[in-house]
Amino acid sequence: MAVDGQLVARTVGELRAALAEAGDLLAGLQRVVDATRTVVGVDGAGLTLAHEDGPPRWVATTDPAMELLEQIQQDFGEGPCLAAYAEDRVVAVEDLRRAPRWDRIAVVVGQLQVRGMVSVPVRLAGQPVGTLNAYTTSPRAWSAQEIDALGALAAVTADLVRTAVELANREVEVARLREALVSRVWIEQAKGVLAGTRGISPDAAFQQLRVRARSSRRKLADLAQEVVQDAQRERIAAVAVHDARVRAAEARAQAAEQALQAAQAGLSRRTATLDRAQDTADVREQAAEERDDVADERHRSADQREQAADARDDVADERDDVADERHRSADQREQAADARDRAANDSA
Repeated sequence: MAVDGQLVARTVGELRAALAEAGDLLAGLQRVVDATRTVVGVDGAGLTLAHEDGPPRWVATTDPAMELLEQIQQDFGEGPCLAAYAEDRVVAVEDLRRAPRWDRIAVVVGQLQVRGMVSVPVRLAGQPVGTLNAYTTSPRAWSAQEIDALGALAAVTADLVRTAVELANREVEVARLREALVSRVWIEQAKGVLAGTRGISPDAAFQQLRVRARSSRRKLADLAQEVVQDAQRERIAAVAVHDARVRAAEARAQAAEQALQAAQAGLSRRTATLDRAQDTADVREQAAEERDDVADERHRSADQREQAADARDDVADERDDVADERHRSADQREQAADARDRAANDSA
């Protein structure tokens, strides 16, 4: 298959331009395999890199089929990728199904329609560190242009890995400097702790640290860190005790306040009860007074009735007296008439 040389050159240039910005190695490697599938015009691409504990393993693929293809080779311990890495050469397979050397791999990946495959070594300092791989779903006789394009992309991959290694080495150096600085900080802090707690000079505190480190066969920075952390734990413990005391005092004050509130609430309830009792007593007293008033009114009415009865009795007595007087007058008149009658009879 014909390869567009200008596309290859432009893609390689873009990938190299991105090396300075390669903060994420895996993302950069993924861009390489994605570009490989586009530039070479294959169905899938992948990348393997050597590991400390053995042969190369896949680190980036364009699709699950490529991932499975590389994983099977790792599991079987054989395949075009491993051969290209071990023999430091390009391994091109026109049709896996017709390559007896890779018949086990062909059986496994047959259902994935993986047919053509090519692996190109990725070299760093003249030694293979992995392979750039591609596959097609139909047989392919790999052309020199395709191999050259894969070689150019493999070189970009090597540059990307080298840049990442250099960055990692610089990071290691920075980490070491940072560790030395941190160690110095621990030592200075430990000197301050000993000087403050034991009343000695910083130089004397440093000498004590050195003697203790030598006698215990420990690093001075480790011992200093332990001294500082012990002091920090003691301060934290003291603060915790103080906080516990403060919390206990606050709890007691809160309990006292709650007790006072409860007492006030009880007093309020008792006062309310007494008020209700007083109101009830007042109502009862008022009712008693009203009953007394009613009784007095009844007594006055009875007295008035008695007085009226006495008055009627007096009137009746007066009438009786008048009647008696009338009766006496009538008797007297009758007696006078009788007397006159007797006198007339006597005269006759």
